[in-house]
Amino acid sequence: MEITREKACQRLHHRVATPLNLTIDGRHYTAVDWSLGGFRVRHWDRWTDPIKLGDQLSWKFELPFQGFMIAFEVVAEVVRLDPITEQFASQFIALSERQKELMNHFIEQLIRGAMIPLKDTILRIDSPVTPVSTEPKASPVEQLPVSRIPLRMLMMSLIYFTLGTGLFSLLMMTLYENFLTLKVDTASTSVPVESIVSLVDGRITGVSSIIDQPVAEGTRILTIESPQLKKQIAEAKTNIEHKKLELEAQRKRYLVAIETSGSVTSKEARLLQIDIDLVEQEVSLAMRDLLALYEYQENLSILSPSDGRLVHLLRERGAMVKRGETLGIFERAEMPVVNVFVTEQEARLIYLNQLTQVHLLSLNQRWLGYVSDIKIDTLKSTAQQLAYGFEQSSQRRVRVEVELKMDNSDALHLRSGLPVEVRFATSRISQTVLEYLANQEQFDASKDQSLSQQAL
Repeated sequence: MEITREKACQRLHHRVATPLNLTIDGRHYTAVDWSLGGFRVRHWDRWTDPIKLGDQLSWKFELPFQGFMIAFEVVAEVVRLDPITEQFASQFIALSERQKELMNHFIEQLIRGAMIPLKDTILRIDSPVTPVSTEPKASPVEQLPVSRIPLRMLMMSLIYFTLGTGLFSLLMMTLYENFLTLKVDTASTSVPVESIVSLVDGRITGVSSIIDQPVAEGTRILTIESPQLKKQIAEAKTNIEHKKLELEAQRKRYLVAIETSGSVTSKEARLLQIDIDLVEQEVSLAMRDLLALYEYQENLSILSPSDGRLVHLLRERGAMVKRGETLGIFERAEMPVVNVFVTEQEARLIYLNQLTQVHLLSLNQRWLGYVSDIKIDTLKSTAQQLAYGFEQSSQRRVRVEVELKMDNSDALHLRSGLPVEVRFATSRISQTVLEYLANQEQFDASKDQSLSQQAL
């Protein structure tokens, strides 16, 4: 089998051999073939005229169509002169869009083998619409706007972007708070507290500490005066005076006995010496009793058991108190914890060492914490009875204790009984968010510490 490969046609336009009448300088010629690029004429008879290659000649172009002659003038450039074959060829120059469209219309219909109605052709010829040029045309510089950025579109895009961001943030916050975490608002802060009890029946004579002011360990808080103790001290002083008088009398009898007998070793002198020694011992014992009463009187002043503050005073200065009566409540300066009261169903989502976020509503501050204890309160100790807490209901009887991660400076300003809101991380996403906040907090704390060390 022999395969013949033909070279690709290098013509830009398809040539047709339909009749085409050409007129130049009053002479008529007929084109052998023509296309959108140009035409070729046979039997050219103007060899003596000064026409050479590259000359531009003005031609009258006529297309015979169904008894009509469609004519227009064109300019063509001479591209070939062949005296041997008497052929002449020219190339069209600067055909208008209407001329190109009309010639292309005829050529396409001839190639397809079908002619369209005459009315359609006439419509193409007489249409007043000028086709839009596809060539870019630069505008004058003075007509160009100063800024080509559409300000209106930019503002509307910014508004839509802001609204979309706000709605998306609101949606994410709603999902985070209601589906990804457990939020409990039945919680309060708690610091170890203890009661201040009167040791004797008496009267408060002095209050040295101010409510909610920090005090150091061993600082005097209250001074109590006991009438009974004062009476005992007065009786002890009187007894000492009597013993001193008795001792003086025995010493005088001893001196008289020595003068009468003339000897220190006499029987009467020795008996008096024994009585003198006995009275001296009684005086010494009475002095010890008085010192013990004074020491007990000093111990009646209530001192601070540790660093902390007096948060509540039940009896003011000058009030009469009884032995064992509670006079006030003292709060120790220790790291506060948060007591959260939840239902049994909520407790199933909580576990030890679970990461939490504590929000102090009154000061709008947030801390991170960990669950340290989960239990049902059945019996309460004295410290638990004095501590502030949420009034438990029959449903919220599970107490969850949360240890806070905070500086000592923040702990000094945090007291018991403050309502807080606790958020437990119950999903992987919320746990990741809280861990990121915890790491960020540690990074900020270490950065502040390094800055303070550099300052020192």
